[in-house]
Amino acid sequence: MKASQATKTGPHGRVAGLLEELGETLGLIIESARRGEDLHIFQYKASARDILVGLDRELNFELAGDLSQTLRVMYNEAAKRIQLDGMEAYVERIESAREMILEIEKAWTEIVSFN
Repeated sequence: MKASQATKTGPHGRVAGLLEELGETLGLIIESARRGEDLHIFQYKASARDILVGLDRELNFELAGDLSQTLRVMYNEAAKRIQLDGMEAYVERIESAREMILEIEKAWTEIVSFN
């Protein structure tokens, strides 16, 4: 489900769309890093940061306090891994952030299918 489709399905759908978009964007960062395309990396990192901000805005601490707090910690960790530059194992850090997001997306998709 793309973010444009997700908007029609309420908050759960928006989150599902944002998670999918983030996973795709992280994949683009990895591909660009392997090709040495610094400008693309910069652009995709900015997009990933914006998506993470959007995901954070969707957190509902009143409805899902502990879960929301856990997701906030995971989103912050993903942001840290994405933003670090110039260090060894950059691609591996992005891949680990992507795997973390894909696990969240998988669980979220299951939640959305029950609504």
